[in-house]
Amino acid sequence: MRYGRYSLALSAAVLAMLLTSAAAGEPQSLSATIDGAAFVSDDGGITLIPIGNSSGSFTLVAITAGGSAYPPPKTPLDRLSITCSGLEAGKPLHLDSKHFGRAECDATFARGVKPMGGDPEAEYRLDKRHADNRFDVETAAGKRYAGRFQLHFVDASGAAHVLGDGRFDAEDRQY
Repeated sequence: MRYGRYSLALSAAVLAMLLTSAAAGEPQSLSATIDGAAFVSDDGGITLIPIGNSSGSFTLVAITAGGSAYPPPKTPLDRLSITCSGLEAGKPLHLDSKHFGRAECDATFARGVKPMGGDPEAEYRLDKRHADNRFDVETAAGKRYAGRFQLHFVDASGAAHVLGDGRFDAEDRQY
């Protein structure tokens, strides 16, 4: 009898995992270049969180492809975080330098984040004064969002860094 309960619980857990995987939809992707070098994230390394409030705030976070694997990689990872407002379900969104210049949007990029903690090799903050900052949600269908971005950063010394040719296809996977 005890074995039967264990089998039933195991079967239920496997079924729940399969249903969750099926509900996740298509794989997510994010790619860009930072100072000409590729930055690519994969399905497991991307998190899109629309925050349920009237401002339509959202956060898009991505880490280097393979960074969410278990066991975690031993090599340092890069991490991008973009937080803005104005996102409406099912509607495109265009944010340009005026949105990034105000408190509506912010972004950070960390290079060489240690997988098991510690300080990154370099941290970049958004250059809010740069005229070419942009973030576009070109398609929005249900919980799926896709678009392009280009952001300009500065490091602690004030040196400029460009995160360009950015493309993303992400899904709100909150249940």
